[in-house]
Amino acid sequence: MDVFQLTVEQIVALRVLHKKQRDRKKADRIKALVLLGSGWSADQVAQALLIDETTVRHWYATYKNGGTDELLTLHYEGKAPSLAEHQQAELSKHLDEKTYLTSNEIRHYIHKTYGVKYSPTGVKELLHRLGFSYKNQFLRF
Repeated sequence: MDVFQLTVEQIVALRVLHKKQRDRKKADRIKALVLLGSGWSADQVAQALLIDETTVRHWYATYKNGGTDELLTLHYEGKAPSLAEHQQAELSKHLDEKTYLTSNEIRHYIHKTYGVKYSPTGVKELLHRLGFSYKNQFLRF
């Protein structure tokens, strides 16, 4: 049985950090450490947080080796955008000049112009990345 030891000061600091944390993924990492430091096993923490036991052990090792900064660094980068940068710039310019009433119309325009299919959610995320927001129509904010 592994022993996950944290000092009282470390647990207090983690609890304070947890209260300030708005990102659920980062908050779960902090909770896992607080529970481990409070005597829970990695298996118990994994069951409580609905994650894998290996993940719990990895988070503990990350914290011990790199502290809270390393623990809270999320390394997921996502996939590359479907539209190239110059295509995104062209689309942005086009949307500045033409108003669409729905994101579905924009999806069809992107498919027709660039041959790239976006899901409804994907096109909305693209528009937000380009600086547009929906206010009865997509406007740049």
